[in-house]
Amino acid sequence: MKKKTSRTLQAERTKSHILDEALKLMKYKNFDDISIQEICENSGISTGAFYHHFGSKSGIVVAAYTRTDQFFQDEVINKIDSSNIKSAIIGYLCEQGLYAKNMGVDIIRNIYKAQMDNASAFFLSAERGLPKGLHQLVEKGLDNGELCSDKTADQITEELLIISRGILYNWAISFGEYDIAKKTFSIIDAYLQSI
Repeated sequence: MKKKTSRTLQAERTKSHILDEALKLMKYKNFDDISIQEICENSGISTGAFYHHFGSKSGIVVAAYTRTDQFFQDEVINKIDSSNIKSAIIGYLCEQGLYAKNMGVDIIRNIYKAQMDNASAFFLSAERGLPKGLHQLVEKGLDNGELCSDKTADQITEELLIISRGILYNWAISFGEYDIAKKTFSIIDAYLQSI
């Protein structure tokens, strides 16, 4: 792997800082009400620097998802005990809920709004980190017989992602009024028992 230059590392730090500042703003303001100028002022950068790193305001939402995917690829999939695949899948998706809870309900609400307003194939891509990790678990379960289904790994993964997005959406519109991990456990467990 090619070593990153100090310039590349600085650019990554700057982009991460801009994203952090935008997410801070999203804790108390609607994404639509946040201006690029406001993000730039809070980040201590020029508007040109913002556009260099993100291209548009919706790039913030894509970057937030990319960060989440990286976390799931680097951290979550490696710590999941896959000796029991059903438990591993439940645990993996519960981690998604806990990640959302740690980000905060206001940020999740804003991210969902921005997704719908800035529809992109990126958000539904099976090549992103979180879906890829889930697919690996499902595939392993089908291969070793822990999951028995006429459905393919792609179909099961897609259905699990639809369910988990629905749970996150419901949690967000409920202003986080319930324990998202418990709800995820209950619903995903019922789904896995049904296939």
